[in-house]
Amino acid sequence: MSSKMQPDQPARLPAPAPTPTEPAGTPARMGDRWTAVRGWWAEAHGYQRLAYLVGAGLILIGLAHAALWALTGGTASGALSWRKPTTFGLSFGLTTLTLAWVATWLPVGTAVGWTVAGLLGAATTYEVAWVTVQHARGVPAHFNDTTPLDERLFIAGAVMVAVAIGVIAAMTLAAFLHTTAPAPLALAIRWGLLGLLVAQVSGVWLLLHGLRLVADDADPLLQSMSTWGAAGSLKFAHAVPMHAIQVLVVLAWLLARSGLPQRRQTRLVALAVVGYVGLVGVALGRTSLGLAPVAPLDAWTLGYLLGAVLLAVPAVAAISAVTALRRHGPSPKD
Repeated sequence: MSSKMQPDQPARLPAPAPTPTEPAGTPARMGDRWTAVRGWWAEAHGYQRLAYLVGAGLILIGLAHAALWALTGGTASGALSWRKPTTFGLSFGLTTLTLAWVATWLPVGTAVGWTVAGLLGAATTYEVAWVTVQHARGVPAHFNDTTPLDERLFIAGAVMVAVAIGVIAAMTLAAFLHTTAPAPLALAIRWGLLGLLVAQVSGVWLLLHGLRLVADDADPLLQSMSTWGAAGSLKFAHAVPMHAIQVLVVLAWLLARSGLPQRRQTRLVALAVVGYVGLVGVALGRTSLGLAPVAPLDAWTLGYLLGAVLLAVPAVAAISAVTALRRHGPSPKD
């Protein structure tokens, strides 16, 4: 979505912040961080800034509901729980912010960029606003056709989901066709966007399942609307791949500041991709079989552990390398 990065220009991550001798948290270090943030904002295209503002606003809505949830208490389950506006605000906000940043590495014209950013912002804003308003009214948002208003709001929500899926699919295709990102980040972006697409597919699975139950006169207030088979959690199958993009992109971002050779960075990102794919596979597998997300040491536990280890190894390597570089500076061979 950014027109500033042209294919014939060398792609690079934003330059790492200076590493002064003062300990973290000193005025000099904090000044460097604010300078980096201002530079990052100044380099962003107008439509990226729009998406950043929308994403930040949605996160604030999620945090506000989290605070109210902490003050008032209540369960995390059910269609009227504080969990729903909290997670919707945080999740859609993070997704909007991430897609806006990822757009830096996709060479797209300005007109297309504004169109895509506008569609994405409208879709994510509606989803969070709809859930928030319905929660405030004390009625469920999803699968609620109790009144004509509730039904129209639900239909509009489904339309906005389709819009968001279209944007994500277009960005995924663009990322695989051409991206100006360095190899490790390009790998993270492509597989992260694929994970986000898988999350949308599992969301459609949940939607169709819920509509079938509504057609059978099921109560939308029941938690079973998202239960597949005996105990499979469609919400779990939706949530696990949803944030692959954040995990993988943050890992690539850290590795870019590690001083490690780019080939090794790419291998570490690839290892993390394999680990995350394993976690998604276990989540989808257990759900499709009607099994609860976790169980005490069954055959699926090995899949969880293996995926977690494959994710943890690159993360530890990245953090260790960044820490060593900040303490001692680059080695002579670098």
